[in-house]
Amino acid sequence: MNCIVQALTHTPLLRDFFLSDRHRCEMQTPSSCLVCEMSSLFQEFYSGHRSPHIPYKLLHLVWTHARHLAGYEQQDAHEFLIAALDVLHRHCKGDDNGKKANNPNHCNCIIDQIFTGGLQSDVTCQVCQVLKNPGHDPLKLFRNLYWIPACSW
Repeated sequence: MNCIVQALTHTPLLRDFFLSDRHRCEMQTPSSCLVCEMSSLFQEFYSGHRSPHIPYKLLHLVWTHARHLAGYEQQDAHEFLIAALDVLHRHCKGDDNGKKANNPNHCNCIIDQIFTGGLQSDVTCQVCQVLKNPGHDPLKLFRNLYWIPACSW
């Protein structure tokens, strides 16, 4: 958890979001909002105080909202990151100021803006210089690699 908290607190776009108080909590009980807790964590981290911080509330909220991580069994850091980002995303709904997303599969909340992406693969034929995009089927490219007459593209 330590490495994930450090990575998140050192992410410039996330830091700017939390230090500018752009989160508007819509939960009935703000004490159960992970985004509110992250905001407090960022405020404390960047306050300049040199006292140790124990993020027990953060851990408890992740455990509450991602039950598969609850308990004291060892978990990988990426599992905690994925669960924390998922909960942050769910709690950030409404923080995008009504902006429409470019992609209908995700919103414009800060978590999607930073952590959502897509893969694109472009291939250029060395014979005719035609640019091909195999699309979302990565095997489509490999199926075509074995068929190389003069130029079939």
